[in-house]
Amino acid sequence: MKDEKDKEIIRYHQIREKSPMEQRSDHDGRIKSAIVISCCIVCFLLGYFMNGILDTGSVSGDEDFGKLEQVYATMAEQWYFGKEDKDLRNTLLTNAINGMLENPYDPHTMYMEPEEYESFASSLQGNFVGIGIQYYELSDDTFLVERVFKGSGAEAGGMLKGDIIVAVDGVNVSGKDIDEISAMIKGEEGSDVVITVMRENEKKDLTITRSVVNDSVYGYEKGDIGVLEINTFAETSGDEVGKYLAEFKKQGKRKLIIDLRDNGGGYVTAAMQIASYLIPKDAVVYKEQAKDGTISEQIAYDDYERYTFDQIVVLINADTASASEVLTSCLKAQLDHVTTVGVKSYGKGTVQMPITFEDGSSFKYTIAEWLTPNEEHINNVGITPDVAVELDKAITTGILDMEEGTSYQADSVSVYAKPVQIYLKFLGYGADREDEYFSVTSANALKRYQSEHHLKADGVINEETIQSLLSSCAKKWHDEQDKLDVQMNRAVELLK
Repeated sequence: MKDEKDKEIIRYHQIREKSPMEQRSDHDGRIKSAIVISCCIVCFLLGYFMNGILDTGSVSGDEDFGKLEQVYATMAEQWYFGKEDKDLRNTLLTNAINGMLENPYDPHTMYMEPEEYESFASSLQGNFVGIGIQYYELSDDTFLVERVFKGSGAEAGGMLKGDIIVAVDGVNVSGKDIDEISAMIKGEEGSDVVITVMRENEKKDLTITRSVVNDSVYGYEKGDIGVLEINTFAETSGDEVGKYLAEFKKQGKRKLIIDLRDNGGGYVTAAMQIASYLIPKDAVVYKEQAKDGTISEQIAYDDYERYTFDQIVVLINADTASASEVLTSCLKAQLDHVTTVGVKSYGKGTVQMPITFEDGSSFKYTIAEWLTPNEEHINNVGITPDVAVELDKAITTGILDMEEGTSYQADSVSVYAKPVQIYLKFLGYGADREDEYFSVTSANALKRYQSEHHLKADGVINEETIQSLLSSCAKKWHDEQDKLDVQMNRAVELLK
C-alpha cells in the first residue's frame, strides 16, 4: 500500500529492533527557562570544544580537552590509513561525538548527520503535497484506493475508498508498477490531475487539485464506532484529531477506538492536544521528573473543546512508544471507561532536548523522564494491556535483509529459516517448524509456494523468494484484514 510519499503502512514486517531514526524524539514545547539556560551553557561548551579541535595549533587549558585535541590532530594529520577517508576530519569528529553519547542507560541520546536530521524532522511534519490517498496493488494492473484523507484534494474531487485507478491524466496504468503510478500522481501544490477510476463497473474522471495533505491521522467508522488511527504525533496531529472528533460528534458516535499500534511517538505537545480533547480541563496529562528528582505536572489545555464517549478502547503493541504511551497512560488514569487491548508497549518514557548545528546536524539528549499521572514509570516498563490479544506471528515477525547471492537449502540452520517457515504456515503451505532449522518438510512447502508463484521451485531460501513471501503476506493481510486483525475485532467486541 502506498501514498504519494511512498509511506509503507503494512504492519507485517514493522516489528523489529528500532533504528535510531525510529526511536522518536519526544519533547514538550513548553521548556522552562532553567533548561534554556542549561542549553546555552552546553552550546557554549560544545562551541569551545569544536573551535579548539578544528584549530590544531591552539592549546587548551583544560587537560581533558587537551588530550582530545592531541588525539584528533594526530589522527587527522599523521594516521597512515587516514588517506582512505576523503572526509577524515568530519569522520573523526562524528566518531568522537558518538563516543561521548554512547552509554548503557540511554539509547535515545544520539547524534544525527544532516541528512538523518532532515529526514527525521520531515517525518514529524505530518503533511506532504499530493492528492491525499493511499492505494494498494490488488493484482496485476489493478490498483485499489484504500484510504482517502480527510480534507484532501481527493476527498474534494469525489474519490472514494474502493475506487480502482484506471488512468492518470489519460495515461492508462496497465503494465505500470505502483512506484510509476506514484510518480504520475505527484506534482506541484495547486496543480490539477485527472484520475480515472472504475466504480461499480463505471468509469469516472475525477479532477483533483494537489494540495498539502495531513497524513499522521486517519479516521473512519465501524458501525456506531468512531476509529482514529494515529500513525505518529506530528505537528499537525492535534488539529487532525480535532477534525475527526468533531465529525464523530456530528454523527452521534458514542464509542471510540484509538489505534496507536506501531506509533513510535513524536511531539509530546501533540499528545497533550489530543488528551485535552478527551479529559477534564484540570486533569494531569503526564508528570515530568528532572535530573534532580523534582517532579512537575503538565495539565490539559483549557481552551480545547471536550468530546465525551461512553467507552474508549486504545490499541497498543510492541512498537507503541513514547508520546503514544503518554497518551495511553493519561487516558487510563483520567477516564474510567478506557480499556487497552493488544500486547505490551515498548517502554520509552524519556524526554529529549535537541540541539541543531549550523551544518544541519543535530544531537538530542535526555533531560527528564515522563511519569504517568499516578507517578508510575513508563521507561523500560511499558504498558501492559487490560486485554491481551496477539496477532498472527507472520504479521509481527520481521526478517533481515538478505545479501544478494546468499541462499539456504533444506537441513540447514539460519536466521532466515524461522520467518520463512512462519510465513509459509500463514499462507497455508504446511511448514512443520517455526525455528531456525529449515526442515525438509518446510523446503517441500516452499517448493509448492515457488511453483505457484512463478519462481524457481527448488525449495531454497533466497532473496527473490523472501520478497515474494513478504508480498504474499501483505496481500493476505490486506484481503483478510477484517478476519486477521483480531486485536481490532476484540476492541469492537468490547464496545458492543
